Amino acid sequence: MSDSNLNLRTLIDSYRPNYSLPASFYNDVSVYKHDLKAIFYRKWIYAGHSSQLPEPGYYFLVEFGSESIIVSRGKDQEIRAFANVCRHRGSRVCLEKSGKSRTFVCPYHAWTYDLDGSLRSRREMPEDFQRENYGLKSLRLSVFHGLIFINLDPNAPDLDQGLSAMDPALKIYKLEKTKVACQKTFSVEANWKLAIENFMECYHCAPAHSEYSCSHALNTPKDYEALRPAMLELSEQLGYQVESLDQSNPADEDCIQYFYNRSAMYESYVTGSQNGKPVAPLLGDIKQYGGGAADVMFGPATYAILYADHAVFYRFLPTDVHSTEMEIIWLVNEQATEGKDYNLEELTWLWTVTTESDKTIILNNQKGVDSKFYEPGPLSNMESYITTFVEWYLDQIKIEA
Repeated sequence: MSDSNLNLRTLIDSYRPNYSLPASFYNDVSVYKHDLKAIFYRKWIYAGHSSQLPEPGYYFLVEFGSESIIVSRGKDQEIRAFANVCRHRGSRVCLEKSGKSRTFVCPYHAWTYDLDGSLRSRREMPEDFQRENYGLKSLRLSVFHGLIFINLDPNAPDLDQGLSAMDPALKIYKLEKTKVACQKTFSVEANWKLAIENFMECYHCAPAHSEYSCSHALNTPKDYEALRPAMLELSEQLGYQVESLDQSNPADEDCIQYFYNRSAMYESYVTGSQNGKPVAPLLGDIKQYGGGAADVMFGPATYAILYADHAVFYRFLPTDVHSTEMEIIWLVNEQATEGKDYNLEELTWLWTVTTESDKTIILNNQKGVDSKFYEPGPLSNMESYITTFVEWYLDQIKIEA
């Protein structure tokens, strides 16, 4: 056993249940590298929505750690994922975050690839060069309810089978019949785990997010429990699934994580907006407003809030040990027209102001964790999902230790 593995195992063993993690989990480069290998290079990661690839040639990049992935729609309408690495000498092929192209051309030596990843042109190569052996490397990709997921591990469990329990809960929203109305990326100079832990608890909501707290009852356990029975009764009448689904910490390390739960909103709020009033046309098979909102998790880095008239997806991707990109997309009914059926500023207001506040919170958390005076502190009853997440996380990196 190497010294680095011994140190990691010692660090894992030092974790105290129901406390925050020791500082090295948030600022040590070797731990960060283990995180990438054990989680981001092995698990299903949300890449984007199928509406972002409306026609052949459209593509976008997904980047985390040292990896860059091309997700594109081919001439045969199939959506594929490729490593953004030229098979000649390894240059990045696509440099823009998104776009449309008839082919993928490496800017270094002009090796050219078709939309299906096959090598098309290879200038001045020997006559015996076999171009069929040098297409872009394909990665696993699966589309679930219009949501595109990628996986860098060829042996990962099937996504559809792993998330099949989520089908009944998502059916009413018809996410495959939505489109991306807005996409924003918020960069924060903090470890990815601090960003996710912040999202997973509402202990900070009341003191830090007045905009969220006036509409969502999660910030006050007493209100949440008082409003929940009536919310669930109405939700059932409106056709929502009211049974919670929780595989946020599966016993089997190869199982796909997921979570679904309905949460109450205060009486005057029917959606996540500044005044509680609708901001877009209803989604899918939803017939009227009411029934609270759904809190959803897909895998280790993607979370969603599903309202009657729009959906908000969060994705947390590490770019360095002290750097995380928080991407948010807002989905609306695919038939909705901006300026007529929804106003972009009204649609995005709540989760924009909330995330701007979270950036400061998370950054201050990282600064404190980096202090020599930091030591893990006890978690509150409202932070139980941090413990669930941490215990799952530690189980995963033990594989690499």
